[in-house]
Amino acid sequence: MKKIGFIGLGNMGSKMVINLLKANYEVVGYDINEKLIDQLIPNGIKKASSLKEIINDIDVIITMLPNGEIVEKVYESIINKLKPNTLLTDCSTIDVDKAKFLHKKCNKHNLLSLDAPVSGGVVGAENRTLTFMVGGSDEAYNLMLPLFNVMGNKSVLCGSHSSGQAAKACNNMLLAITMIGVGEAFNLGSNLGLDANKLFQILSTSSASCWSINNYCPIENVGPKSPADNNYQPGFSANLMLKDLTIALEAIENTKTSAPFGRKAKENFEAMINNEKGDLDFSAIINFNK
Repeated sequence: MKKIGFIGLGNMGSKMVINLLKANYEVVGYDINEKLIDQLIPNGIKKASSLKEIINDIDVIITMLPNGEIVEKVYESIINKLKPNTLLTDCSTIDVDKAKFLHKKCNKHNLLSLDAPVSGGVVGAENRTLTFMVGGSDEAYNLMLPLFNVMGNKSVLCGSHSSGQAAKACNNMLLAITMIGVGEAFNLGSNLGLDANKLFQILSTSSASCWSINNYCPIENVGPKSPADNNYQPGFSANLMLKDLTIALEAIENTKTSAPFGRKAKENFEAMINNEKGDLDFSAIINFNK
């Protein structure tokens, strides 16, 4: 792996790039906001002022972008100009059908491709603890594996093209549901006069134990440090959670899957966002469960 092009240098992408640079990879970066690239120049990134500049002698393109429409526009801008067998790895969270479409487009142009959305948020990107959920071929995955190992601590090839996005939809739907449930349990405990720290000691070590309790408890000064200890400033915003739930609900409709809790979770986050609280961390949903 020689030269990496990285497109999308926001909160997630910038942290992932820094870890690649620390591992002595050559990275050329592009973002529509040039200030984001300029901030990374002291870390060693090479700046591309346009998408055309990022494709010169590139072996791997990594994208971390807000939605599938933007990913598609980027691919359309560069896909005809890349050398055969260039690997395109999209770490954005997009819908399953869009991921399938982009894989087919890459294959038509003799390019390797992976969909590889992540779990772990900004903290995971910074601390190299991301989990990559990957869809694509064994060949493409094995080429990308050293980079996954630099940017995170786990990657799983979930299956063929779009399987990574499918796994991400399942993961984040479950995360939303469990966080709502955790909030309801703590609200009930409070109304029953229980001490939140005592309740945490029980829930985190009993049959109710889950990631939302153990690592991301939505109560201030309870459990490990979390956004609740910082006025719910986001690691992962409610707006982003609603985006992921919308993707999951689209898959639910397309597959005719029964998912009443997933549907209800989407309604809860829509209510939170309609109250102009979408910029808060998704764990602040606890305050909309009462």
